[in-house]
Amino acid sequence: MKNSMIVLGTILILGLGNLAAAYAFRLAFLDIAIPFGGLALAIIYFFKSKGGMASRQMDMAIQGQTGIRMDQKSYTSERSYIFIGSLFYLLLVAAITFYVYREYFLA
Repeated sequence: MKNSMIVLGTILILGLGNLAAAYAFRLAFLDIAIPFGGLALAIIYFFKSKGGMASRQMDMAIQGQTGIRMDQKSYTSERSYIFIGSLFYLLLVAAITFYVYREYFLA
């Protein structure tokens, strides 16, 4: 139950953020929904991942400066419900956008 609330909360927060961005840039909600969702997904993936390429590169840079070798931990994929919610948001707005603009895409 808690995990589904996290997913729904993420979708709601991204929807409100998209609405605020659409209002700030004076664009239609659906016109920036897919880029906003994709950007949010990329940012969430970057900050919620552990042990990825960016983390290993930072560890190597620190090891090179200090000369102290740190133990490497293997990459473990962790299920993030915030990431899952942002992925659902992106898929949802993509489906709605393609449905609303179906004549444009099919013409």
